[in-house]
Amino acid sequence: MTHTHAILVVVTLGLCIPAAGAASTQTRAVSSAADPSDPLFDDAALHEIRLFVNARDWQTLKTNALENTYYPCDFHWEGQVVRNAGIRSRGNGSRSGTKPGLRLDFDRYSTEQTFLGLKSVVLRNNTQDPSNMHERLSMQLFRRLGLPAPREAYAALYVNNEYAGLYTIVESIDKHFLKRTFNENDGYLYKFESPVDAPPYYFNYLGPEPELYVPLPFKPETHENDARPEFIEQLARAISEPDRPSFRSTMAEFVDLEKFVRQVAVENFLADNDGILGKWGMNNFYLYRLENSTKFEFITWDRSEAFKGGSDYGILRNIADVSSWARNRLMDSAMNEKDLSDLYLDTLLACARSVTEIESGSSDDRGWFVREIMRQYGQISAAALADPVKPYSNDEFVGAVQDLLTFAASRSDFVQQEVSRLRRP
Repeated sequence: MTHTHAILVVVTLGLCIPAAGAASTQTRAVSSAADPSDPLFDDAALHEIRLFVNARDWQTLKTNALENTYYPCDFHWEGQVVRNAGIRSRGNGSRSGTKPGLRLDFDRYSTEQTFLGLKSVVLRNNTQDPSNMHERLSMQLFRRLGLPAPREAYAALYVNNEYAGLYTIVESIDKHFLKRTFNENDGYLYKFESPVDAPPYYFNYLGPEPELYVPLPFKPETHENDARPEFIEQLARAISEPDRPSFRSTMAEFVDLEKFVRQVAVENFLADNDGILGKWGMNNFYLYRLENSTKFEFITWDRSEAFKGGSDYGILRNIADVSSWARNRLMDSAMNEKDLSDLYLDTLLACARSVTEIESGSSDDRGWFVREIMRQYGQISAAALADPVKPYSNDEFVGAVQDLLTFAASRSDFVQQEVSRLRRP
């Protein structure tokens, strides 16, 4: 812990902090890639994005940040320009009239318009995460474990040539993502969105009426005019009314249970209380029903609450430490299967190994997590410190990065000890 703290102090003292309204960026050559949008999500350096918006529209967007009204803008990146795109305020708890989270739709006013093959991206404001790193680090870990997650990169955002702060470019979960990830995109995509005044949802069966599931809490993102809500009703019924002897064969029709258990394990390793096993019910995921199949894929989303549980976050949190009514029905049944319970613990250990992995052939003895935190800190520190509208101080930013280093230094040991304790005869 002392070692990582010293690293952060040295980097902090070496910063050249730009004046407010300016952020340091690095110029990168845009190279060809397997996916034409890869350069936009190149995480090797800080990007620069410039939006040009009617000044009155920009002020109205901020004043009415709780609304989803779109406004036209021009988008500039690496010398490329998209005219007449659309932006709107976005987010739940992160909505801000000072530093708005933004959804950018390239096709809002011209249905055939795309950028690098993309119809939209999210510009995340990270107002709930002073480190600005929770989201990107989490998605990297999901991908390291072979689980689907959006690509992300940092950007210094300018609006009408005025520095508007440090943002994270987040890949939208849409048909482009589906094609890139699953090599198909004509299935049924739903985003879980529980109304704030609704009771927590744990995949419990709400009844046979399909409208109890779609459009809320499962909002259709494709096939909006034929959302097939009965698909979700069938899934919920299969989950919540398991006939124990046939549980595995029944669920095999709907869910890859091993993949699901692994996703939950990664969320838990990240000490995230706001995911599939959320403290306030399920949250922050998409469901994709594959083409010509009854099987669903879970896709993670929005990990701003990751790490906040601390390095001693229990590995059975919201699994064994809550009443039966507050347990996720699918995870509860899965953990009653010995091989799936073992897989859950094995995946936690795999996370512990992954984040402490030493780079092959390098003299650097730091694990991947510490190396990545410091790499990202080097990318964003000047832009974060100069951010004129962030809802936290520069000291809070540096302290939040230090908290991540503390997490990285002790989380793996804690998880390994807890797994050993549970498996002790």
